[in-house]
Amino acid sequence: MKNYLQLARHEGNSALFDVVEMTVISSKWGVPLHLHAEGLRGTGKTTIMRAARDIFPRITRIKGCLYNCDPQRPHCPAHRDLHPDVIAQLETEEIPMPFLEISHSAKIGTIVGSIDLAGITDRTNPTAAILPGIIPQAHRGIIFIDEINRLADTSPELTDVLLDVMGTKPGRVQIEETGLPVVEIPVQVSVWAASNPDEEPGPLQEIRRQLADRFDLVIDMKRTDDPDAIANILKQASHVRIQEPVNPLDIQARNIRARKELEGIARKHAGLDLPDFLRNYIARLYVKYDIESFRAIEAIQHAALLNCALRQRDTVLVSDVITVLPLALRHRVDVEVLTRIMNSTPGHSSTPVNTVSASAGRDDETLAVTDSPEPVPVKEKQSADGKSLVNRMLNTLGLKKDHDEISFAAANTQSDLPEVSETPGHPPDLKRISEINLNDLIRTDKNLKP
Repeated sequence: MKNYLQLARHEGNSALFDVVEMTVISSKWGVPLHLHAEGLRGTGKTTIMRAARDIFPRITRIKGCLYNCDPQRPHCPAHRDLHPDVIAQLETEEIPMPFLEISHSAKIGTIVGSIDLAGITDRTNPTAAILPGIIPQAHRGIIFIDEINRLADTSPELTDVLLDVMGTKPGRVQIEETGLPVVEIPVQVSVWAASNPDEEPGPLQEIRRQLADRFDLVIDMKRTDDPDAIANILKQASHVRIQEPVNPLDIQARNIRARKELEGIARKHAGLDLPDFLRNYIARLYVKYDIESFRAIEAIQHAALLNCALRQRDTVLVSDVITVLPLALRHRVDVEVLTRIMNSTPGHSSTPVNTVSASAGRDDETLAVTDSPEPVPVKEKQSADGKSLVNRMLNTLGLKKDHDEISFAAANTQSDLPEVSETPGHPPDLKRISEINLNDLIRTDKNLKP
């Protein structure tokens, strides 16, 4: 298999690379990130995700614990009730962060857990005990499922297990065997999946919408139209075929550097938090567009933090939120709703899900989905001072703008603002955007395109 750092990156797969690395950071923060890559056959979904093991950090566990018990937070039946002093005396070991796969032919006992046959058939000391399955053994790591839409269609019992694992963070798994007490295990595991939605049985959200909603982010993998990128991919394939000599120590050193860089990012930015105005912005999107799943806005917030950390910035910007919006919403809302959301975001003139054009005769610049790739006309040129961008953000927040000085002077006021109603004739309720400084936002957020 190709090394992760040797894989070709292009505009069609760059989002998957980013989210894979965001998952590593999130795992170091102790928060699972569930990822689903959809796209045409041969776009490299599974290749990228399987190769990512090269840059996974190592974890410390109680020595020999199949459940990967963290010495600071033991959770398995053998260690969770021990006194901290006893835990401190146990040996520990470092292992690679787990990466385990679930196949379509797997049995429920293999996935969840079953009776330890080796223990119960031991002639010298027969013991009835539970042997953890793939999910408990992936604690603090990754579970990968290829063609998850097929699994959801043919294995409803495994799908139900995944719903429990992904329903909360951490999730849970329950092991039941006749004659033994029921064992419930917390699991902190990120679920990665891949599928081809254009093949039978179809997109996951049409098969098991409840499971589709459990994924924080969905990446739409695309082919590249860049001849240089394609030539680079062909060159790599040719080098693999002729087995071009490569120093494995050099590759290992590069992997270690990448791993340590991600671990350093996770440590440095562990305290990142969303500014109040961005949190309120996300909340108002949830209300304004009647988004059904609360998991959607939780995913937007967490992914925005990870996107900011990955780019090694100390402040979360509005562009971080806009970048992850389609990833968190494309499987949760209709394409028309996502188009409206993306066209209402500051500095965003197009949507990643369809080509858009302005509806004729509309004064509010509402955009409608079309089949033809015609450009999006704008009524007025975006000015250098960003006033149009300010207007669009205030409109997205559901606020009215009567005068430019309201958005540039009053919105920049850092003192507490009095409550103001939104009744006709009154100025907008600027307190709702919690000390938003739009001038600084526009001036510093280089990722926005006015």
